Amino acid sequence: MFKLFIEKNWPDLTQYEHCFSSIFYDGRVSSMMNPCPTVFSESFDYFQIMNFDDVTVDVIPERKGMIMKHVEYMVKSKFHSTTVQRRYTDFEVLYDLLISRYPYRLVPRLPPKKIGMTDHFINTRRRALSRFMNIVARHPTIRKDDIVHFFLTSESSEVHSRMKERYKNVLDEFVTLPNKDEIEKQLNAMSCDVQGMKDELSKMLKSVQVIRDLSEKLVSRTQKTAFDYQLFSNELCVLAGEGQTVSAWSLHQGDSWSKIREGMRSLSVQFSNLSERFGRQKLQEDVAILENISYILDVLQGVKDLADRREKGVNKEHQAAFNRIQQLKKQKGSMTARGQDGASISGRIEQQESLINNIQLRNNFSVLCLNLEMQLVYSYLAHFGVIWNSFANTQLNLNQDLLEIWQKVIPTTAMMINTQGSEPQNGARAAQGSAPSAPDLYTGPMFYDM
Repeated sequence: MFKLFIEKNWPDLTQYEHCFSSIFYDGRVSSMMNPCPTVFSESFDYFQIMNFDDVTVDVIPERKGMIMKHVEYMVKSKFHSTTVQRRYTDFEVLYDLLISRYPYRLVPRLPPKKIGMTDHFINTRRRALSRFMNIVARHPTIRKDDIVHFFLTSESSEVHSRMKERYKNVLDEFVTLPNKDEIEKQLNAMSCDVQGMKDELSKMLKSVQVIRDLSEKLVSRTQKTAFDYQLFSNELCVLAGEGQTVSAWSLHQGDSWSKIREGMRSLSVQFSNLSERFGRQKLQEDVAILENISYILDVLQGVKDLADRREKGVNKEHQAAFNRIQQLKKQKGSMTARGQDGASISGRIEQQESLINNIQLRNNFSVLCLNLEMQLVYSYLAHFGVIWNSFANTQLNLNQDLLEIWQKVIPTTAMMINTQGSEPQNGARAAQGSAPSAPDLYTGPMFYDM
């Protein structure tokens, strides 16, 4: 079903069928969180991943603290059926522990810390924390770890301190892996082009970042449009206001101005309706489009950070160990040439070779994890179908509502034109209840020459 969904919506992605056809994760969740998740197991599509959990993060209105006020969050997990209070410091500790436990897995970035927070910053950070928690709680492997379980269920105070103490000796996933012999088999069964994956990831990250920036501009324009239409409404109210002293001579003894004022009062209502509708549109675009694109961007950035950690970690360790063994071999050769016993050096070389073998196995594991997380990325790409469907529906509904509002504006403007008692010199007409055709629109000067 998932394959058919991809083929229908993104035919260009069928070349990556080997990536999204199966994701080797264990989806079983026992009552006790598994401290050593099985790496290679069944596959999941995007919709299954979304159903793993649904975590909401809301700001608790009252800030805590005697001197330095801090924000607390209400974190609700649908899977665990729990509601707990957390501080930003708790999220920081969770992030650090997950990086230590899963250095070769997708761990999304945390939003930044800041002193002197505004309401806008608090809300922006809340949304980022919500995305962070959902990516973690929906990760096929990480979600089953006791660290995540404790964070989402513990009701104790000072959670960050408790977590630091409880998991201070946590080992990373590779060390606790029970089936290391399977790493080589799985790696050989996959087509793992590390540089190719990194290049593809960078390309996707760049494109999604551009899409997110454009979506942010779209939301900003919609908000600005709502604000401008409300200004229109306010100024029309001012022009149509009662109590204005106008001489009968200025009005040519007629009542056209009173009718125009009546029309402007009606227009003021319709422009206010336009403002309200664009205001609702802004909220819909913000939640259904911008926030969801940010979610995908966080996933991509998390895998990019994983690739960078692997590059700086395992590769660097491997190169350092290799350089060290080369030095020991040179040292042993020099001692042999001088007729000295190199037995002690031989023992150190054996130790170093054993270390290199272990690093090579860790390197293979990191490559395997990178491949698995990239497959997870392709599963998340299915979210674009939901995003563009929401985008199309919000735009369609907006234009239908705008059409209805503007159709109410036309009769009012026609009445305002007809109060003049004669048609414009170029023959423009405005029949009551219908819009003038395009060629009949009045294009003459707006002011009389004096």
